[in-house]
Amino acid sequence: MEATSDYENDTFPLRESRAVKIMLRNIDKVYKTRKSEFTAIENVSIDIQENDFVCMIGPSGCGKSTLLHMLAGLDFPTRGEIIVNDKKVTCPGADRGMVFQTYTLFPWMTVEENIKFGLKQKKMAPVQMDAIADKYLKSIRLTQFRGSYPKELSGGMKQRVAIARALANQPEVLLMDEPFGALDQHTKSNMQLLLREIWQRERPTIVFVTHDIDEAVFLANKIIVMSTHPGRIKEIIPVDMGQDRSLDIKDTPEFIKVRKYINHLLYAGDQEA
Repeated sequence: MEATSDYENDTFPLRESRAVKIMLRNIDKVYKTRKSEFTAIENVSIDIQENDFVCMIGPSGCGKSTLLHMLAGLDFPTRGEIIVNDKKVTCPGADRGMVFQTYTLFPWMTVEENIKFGLKQKKMAPVQMDAIADKYLKSIRLTQFRGSYPKELSGGMKQRVAIARALANQPEVLLMDEPFGALDQHTKSNMQLLLREIWQRERPTIVFVTHDIDEAVFLANKIIVMSTHPGRIKEIIPVDMGQDRSLDIKDTPEFIKVRKYINHLLYAGDQEA
């Protein structure tokens, strides 16, 4: 198991101990062709605690998204096992919600209908569906757009609806694959603030893939830094900067220290190569 970092002797402790929600044990992912095979992920083992907000960061092709898809049950390891809620992951499940970078809303449905989609699959009572939709429309600040269609929304608004749709199903684990990667910086910053606010209120366990170091440090209470392919864990870094975070935190010495340390980890391998 990879040890957590102490930022080279400056200790930043994690919060109190909590139950382990997600376990990855000795995960390998090998892609085979007729002529060769490619190891995308090698010997990855991670424990993620209940209510953690974990960001995974690493070079392109290091297997971040592949790991996330395996957590979702959309892909499977060549070796090893993934446990969520004490059960081996063998397929997608209602206990896990997924938000992608690309906009995945149903274009023929309104905002409210998109949010209710998973609830209808559960055959939930209409009154209960209405209450849940109202709750999340308010949470993402789009109540006035409930009757709008995706084509009428900006990119940031579409991603807010995608997050609300995932959370409406009340998953215990929320998986997010670079959901803000296509947004402009201003919209991205607002989405980061909104997501932190939702996480503090709802307390799902979040695993969030990103290429953006600032985004990872701002959002997470734990950051998993991965190496270039084959993807391995370089280091697991706790981020203890309090629960109430504003964008101003990005200018603080503590934030800058963590950002520089992660930048060093990401580029150290390239320099050695």
